[in-house]
Amino acid sequence: MHHYKSNLPGKNLIAGLALILCFGCTKNFKEYNTNPNNATQQMMQYDNLGTGVFFSQMEQNIFPTAQEPAFGDEMYQEVQNLCGDVYSGYMGASNNWFGGVNSTNYAMTPSWYGQAFNRAFLSVMPAWLSIKKQLQGDASRQHIYALAQIIKVESISRTTDMYGPLPYKQFGNGGLSTSYDRQDTIYHSFFNDLDSAINTLSAYVSDNPGSMPLANYDLIYGGDYTKWIKFANSLKLRLAMRLAYADAASAQKYAEAAVGNSYGVFTTDADDALLQSADGVNIHNPLQIICFNFDDIRMGANMESFLTGYKDPRLPLMFNPAVTDGKYHGIRNGITITNKSLYTDPFSTLNVATTTPIRWMSAAEMYFLRAEGALRGWNMGGTAQSLYETGIQTSFTQWGAGSAAAYIADSVDKAAAYTDPSVNGNSISTGLSTVTVHWKATDAMETQLERIITQKWIATYPDGQEAWTEFRRTGYPKIFPVAVNNSGGLISTSVQIRRLPFPLSEYQSNPQGVATGVSELGGADNGGTKLWWDKK
Repeated sequence: MHHYKSNLPGKNLIAGLALILCFGCTKNFKEYNTNPNNATQQMMQYDNLGTGVFFSQMEQNIFPTAQEPAFGDEMYQEVQNLCGDVYSGYMGASNNWFGGVNSTNYAMTPSWYGQAFNRAFLSVMPAWLSIKKQLQGDASRQHIYALAQIIKVESISRTTDMYGPLPYKQFGNGGLSTSYDRQDTIYHSFFNDLDSAINTLSAYVSDNPGSMPLANYDLIYGGDYTKWIKFANSLKLRLAMRLAYADAASAQKYAEAAVGNSYGVFTTDADDALLQSADGVNIHNPLQIICFNFDDIRMGANMESFLTGYKDPRLPLMFNPAVTDGKYHGIRNGITITNKSLYTDPFSTLNVATTTPIRWMSAAEMYFLRAEGALRGWNMGGTAQSLYETGIQTSFTQWGAGSAAAYIADSVDKAAAYTDPSVNGNSISTGLSTVTVHWKATDAMETQLERIITQKWIATYPDGQEAWTEFRRTGYPKIFPVAVNNSGGLISTSVQIRRLPFPLSEYQSNPQGVATGVSELGGADNGGTKLWWDKK
């Protein structure tokens, strides 16, 4: 496969695992319409773990991982890294796939942009459906289904925010064609599912304090339902804010309900949702392999601009100095790379280990979401300024960066200019943003929003998918445009990429269904068409 280094071991073993676990079975894509639990049933028979194995499968496919390094790493690379991680400005690609003309500079690569859809509908949704079928009519175990619903929403919310309409609500109903649902329909189903799950789990916890029936299978919270309720509220707040420009009334209603729930949203780093090794399952952080074994990713130019400009103490905790000069250098989005060696050693690697947990969501993000809500006049349990500043300190604590007091007080430093140490033509003479870290009560609301989102962007690293989504929603932070645009006019350089096209496999196996998706999208099936919530 095109990202592997030639000396990586274990390809035959990895290929065998792919067949068993359905991590790469795109040739059998029709199965999600006809027999969606085929591979997962094989897993259940092999391990005899009932519903438990399906939770592990769902959790390992939202940010794709695998117990065998390299296979999960390549899948993560295509689903997350060469998509949101790059489009958000967090990271820059250091390889020159397809002669340097690929999705990173808007020549959309089908073998890449279909993978996030495949993970959702070949691995997460079949596992969810297996849990649903096993628990139908079993009133005493609906708490297990409630947890599956929360994880499903976490997965599909990310997927719809990449593509828009999806063949979601009719999933698993059989038939040769599955129609797509509008994105607003999908979003409102998320809130219904989360509310129902929160109520079910809250009742279960009240009746069975301390009980953790899925302790042996849950890689996020070890089966602790109280933490999952808080996660569901936090996810509800995240998704509510997505509606701010598309349906402000619903956004406020759901956000206030999430914050006002008796369990509330994340408030400390101990609440964070982390995917990590547990119960005999070894989770390897794919970014370590992608950066150091594949040599395919480096720090992004935008991270260099903001972190060096702000003199951010988190910089060395997130990235390593370049080996050539000991300074921090990021790669700009959408450049043409003719010689890969020019974009490896002179640029900063990621400060990540194979054992670094994969963070689904953080408490810092919740404070910034609440700060934005307060800025909009919603009841978020604090002022915009206090929530903003607490968000910064919470992120500093998460990264082990000490006190944020001096950083929060800085009313001078701004984003820095960018210099490409290899090809000067990619340089940008000034930082795009002029906001400082320090909160100024007299600033216009839009300036304060930019300040909140810019700090949230830093704190959400390295989840580029969420950062790219929020950039599209708000326009912040100000991200350098691609240096080279190979979209043939389909994607605006200044507006930047808005979504991923539907997979080619859908046009081959579900042509009538994907036609409904294009119709519901309200525009052409390309990277320039805006999603439903993208209304600013």
